[in-house]
Amino acid sequence: MSPAKPQSHDRRESGAALVEMALVLPILLILIFGIIDFGLYFYNDLQLTQVARDAARYASVGNEAEASAAISNATLISTAITGRSIDVASTGQEASVVLTATYTAVTPLPGLVGIGNTLTIDATARMRRE
Repeated sequence: MSPAKPQSHDRRESGAALVEMALVLPILLILIFGIIDFGLYFYNDLQLTQVARDAARYASVGNEAEASAAISNATLISTAITGRSIDVASTGQEASVVLTATYTAVTPLPGLVGIGNTLTIDATARMRRE
């Protein structure tokens, strides 16, 4: 009995893996880029809201300098605060902080789908002074 010969692949199937990868890779990249950009966008949205709350807490006790410092020390990724408004409260009134920031996309996906490479984030916080 002679040893069995390894079966050869049909010539028509030799590029199937390459074609499958070419079909799946763009979908996979879109998913990964979407997860990265929108994850960072929502992270920055939450961070900006928290910074607005912290600044409103300082403004509600009349400490505008600390409110400004809280805003300046914000930990944001690929985002710049473009507008701020701090209204310090007098007794019985509300202090308010309004922040506007611009998120710049890390990947090219938002530009490719027509959203644009920059997205605006707004955050508002009010706190009553007792």
